[in-house]
Amino acid sequence: MEPKLKCALATKPVLWSTNGYTGPCGPKVVGGFVSKYGYGAEEWNNDDDRVWKDYRVFHTETSGKLDAFAEFAHLGLIMTAMHGDVQYIVGIACGISYNTDAETSAIAKHLKLRSIGKEIWKQESVRANFKDRAAFDANWGTGQHTIRWKCPIQLYHWFDEPLALPKHPLREDKLVLAKMHGGYQAIRPEDGLKLLGDALPLDHPIREWLINNDFDEAFINPKDRKQSKPLTPKQRGERFSVPAAMSAYKRYLRERIINIDPAHAELERKFRTFLAREGMRDLEKNSKGIDAAFTCPTRGAIIAELKPTKDGETRFAVRMAVGQILEYRHFVRPEAKPLIVLGSPPSTDDLSFLRTLDIACGWPSDDKFDFAWV
Repeated sequence: MEPKLKCALATKPVLWSTNGYTGPCGPKVVGGFVSKYGYGAEEWNNDDDRVWKDYRVFHTETSGKLDAFAEFAHLGLIMTAMHGDVQYIVGIACGISYNTDAETSAIAKHLKLRSIGKEIWKQESVRANFKDRAAFDANWGTGQHTIRWKCPIQLYHWFDEPLALPKHPLREDKLVLAKMHGGYQAIRPEDGLKLLGDALPLDHPIREWLINNDFDEAFINPKDRKQSKPLTPKQRGERFSVPAAMSAYKRYLRERIINIDPAHAELERKFRTFLAREGMRDLEKNSKGIDAAFTCPTRGAIIAELKPTKDGETRFAVRMAVGQILEYRHFVRPEAKPLIVLGSPPSTDDLSFLRTLDIACGWPSDDKFDFAWV
């Protein structure tokens, strides 16, 4: 294997959560860490507050081969969970690196993980596995054992609605992907794109990571390697990327205009926090390609396309977002009003352009968002 030069992708089983992976839920499993202690470290994988610097922090169990690629941030994981007889994709992360001891200590302090022990101790499944609170506290400690991984914010996505997989997700001779929490299943990037289907927008950074990187074929099980030849990045692009015209437009953006920062996910997190605080109803995220959907008490149903931008660099982001938001309104939510949310204030020309299309615009302003409604 060449983990320093090439990437690897695997499906990784995690436990099934009954509260959307936002905290401990008293999982019921047989065997392993969760059965022994009454909680699982991956139960916080959809906690949007688990951010450190420019990274999203999360957890799964690991192995030597996974660590080898994570040492160079060359690892991708599609996280799956069994519920009943159905296997689901619950999240995906790419560009993963493992947290060093120093990083783990800093992250644990930043996230105040020690204090989370109080929340966990409330779970009946936890209390049943420890003699008393002191015994549990000794086990929990600083909570550092729950933050194995980190990856760039824009390369992390957790699905609010898990994606149900068919009985034969990749091949007829395999009913499901790997199921044991301690294991994983190495797959090719084209298999990952096939599993994800249209669950992520065509221009999502995760899709680009899977399409454009070189992957280590030696990571794949020899039996699986014999089934077919791997696709090159060019072939993956032709099969799974956006149409040719859009691809050229994206290349123009990437090469000649802007390198967008902060990440899409950070803008998304701030916007959702604002919506919840302002009392918006029926909040949805990443549903059928739509970044955010909600009901405003005074304006009705709204769908939003989010585009991270820097000051003075909104023109092309606006024009790309226009096509997406109008498409979503036409095909998915015709009753909703369209809104484009930028990472920085738009120009007067941008706002004038959007008004002619009856598209509203929003952007951050301190801890709030300003809007130009139509």
